[in-house]
Amino acid sequence: MKTRIFIISIFCFFLSFGQSRKGEFQLQKNSNSHSLYVTFSKNSNAVDIINYTQSKNPEFKEFVRENGISFVNDLGFSNRKLSEMAESSKKNKNSGESIEKLRRIFKIETSVKNNEDILKLAESFEKFSEIEYASILSNEPIEPPATATFVITPNLEASQTYLFENPGINVNYAWSRGITGQNVRVRDVEYGFHKTHEMLVDRNTVQLESGVSPNVSLTTPTSTYYSWLDHGTAVMSILGSAKDNIGLSGSAYNATEMKGFLEWTTASYNRVTAVTRAINASQAGDIVLYEMQTGGQNSNYVPAEYDNLIWDLTKAATESGIIIIAAAGNGNENLDGSFYAAYNARGNSGAIIVGAGTNTTAHSKLSFSTYGNRVDVQGWGQNVLAAGYGGWATYDGDTNRTYTLFSGTSSATPIVSSAAILIQSYYRQATGQYLTPAAMKSLLVTTGIPQGGVLTTKIGPLPNIKAAIEQLESSLVLSARNTNVTPLKIEVYPNPATNSISVRSPEKNIDFEIINMAGQSILKGSTSSDEKLNISNLPKGTYIINATDGQRRVVEKFIKQ
Repeated sequence: MKTRIFIISIFCFFLSFGQSRKGEFQLQKNSNSHSLYVTFSKNSNAVDIINYTQSKNPEFKEFVRENGISFVNDLGFSNRKLSEMAESSKKNKNSGESIEKLRRIFKIETSVKNNEDILKLAESFEKFSEIEYASILSNEPIEPPATATFVITPNLEASQTYLFENPGINVNYAWSRGITGQNVRVRDVEYGFHKTHEMLVDRNTVQLESGVSPNVSLTTPTSTYYSWLDHGTAVMSILGSAKDNIGLSGSAYNATEMKGFLEWTTASYNRVTAVTRAINASQAGDIVLYEMQTGGQNSNYVPAEYDNLIWDLTKAATESGIIIIAAAGNGNENLDGSFYAAYNARGNSGAIIVGAGTNTTAHSKLSFSTYGNRVDVQGWGQNVLAAGYGGWATYDGDTNRTYTLFSGTSSATPIVSSAAILIQSYYRQATGQYLTPAAMKSLLVTTGIPQGGVLTTKIGPLPNIKAAIEQLESSLVLSARNTNVTPLKIEVYPNPATNSISVRSPEKNIDFEIINMAGQSILKGSTSSDEKLNISNLPKGTYIINATDGQRRVVEKFIKQ
């Protein structure tokens, strides 16, 4: 029977439960296939929301029947995971509604396939008051922005000046404190990466998500899309390369885990499921990168959360304590413009949106960066040496030994993520807790190096790791004074030492970690007061020892002779 889509006349009064989010969908340029999702209104909430809605509204029921529609909740969240996220949300003083909404989001299964009819079907759904909004997402990959190759290419060390203080984010300061990403998990949502690259091949903590394989065409060098995996390779190399004097040094090389979550798999291209899998695999305190963008006005690049459904997933994640760091997009779009009024009216998703700035002390907006009040902070959008592509160098003609000068909001996002990971790592070691998304965003903004140039095109400040850690440290000291907590004290002896050291403390047991001046973890464990620790195999030099009793933390130095 021929599918009939628009045979009924629908007249509904919209219930005014906050700002309407209808009419914000659009087809993606150059995509021949899209999926349609609908989100039921909160007032439609019921145990069986589909049958409930159809029983209350015969016109809706008839519309569903005549168009051969079925509803599938394919987001992949178990009841257990949603309950866990809701509990975490409430601990963060949120209502938990953003998580409950995930139960009301359904993918539409229908015989309608072509773009024009999908668009009309979305419009028809939104005529019903029971539907909060419809969301159209591409079933085909959204091509990542091209990476520019710059004429002047500095040497490797000079091109990693973002590791140093201004104009960099001062990663070296964190390393000097023994903060290298410990106890932080990272997820990157995009097309994946070349695990075979020399910067990633031996990194056991850097992996693609298990149980999911990239689309086979992506792994074939002759494929049109093969270079798309270079995008993720560059991102992961900035964050997770080993610090071993070979190639790059990853800013957070000691992070507990870094995983890539794939938009395009052997099953299909599906951005929604990639995001939901990343959130499913995350807990409060974890950091998720959105290294993807979407089309806004005239299909110019804007944040992925411009899509209604991605926004809701992001809101649920951040309210449950997961930190989302997302590219603003390379579309030079003004998010304060009238075209984005509906997007802004949704409120703030809680994600940290990253614009692209210069790699100079000016920290001014680069011409391509999307901007506006919704953009929170900036990272370097140019001259970021990273693995992949080969525009900067290819050694011995080996595709697994390629390097590029990475650019765009794509390079800015891992720069900002580097700061967030190291700050989170410090806070975890100092307190045993994790910073919330709101606290992390506020800290990055308030302690950052101010934006220069034309300030009406806002992309925010550049993170300053040293200033952020020092502010946290001052707050912790003040908090300890206000609560009359006695600071933890230890004595490391002998100092200098040759074969062994002991940690003297009034506490019965102390957890410790010994770190060299390159920021590498050498030895960790537990010790009782005055117990000898064997350091005979350590090279001569200065070392840091972090000690904690679970509530308090102290850092001391000692010399191995």
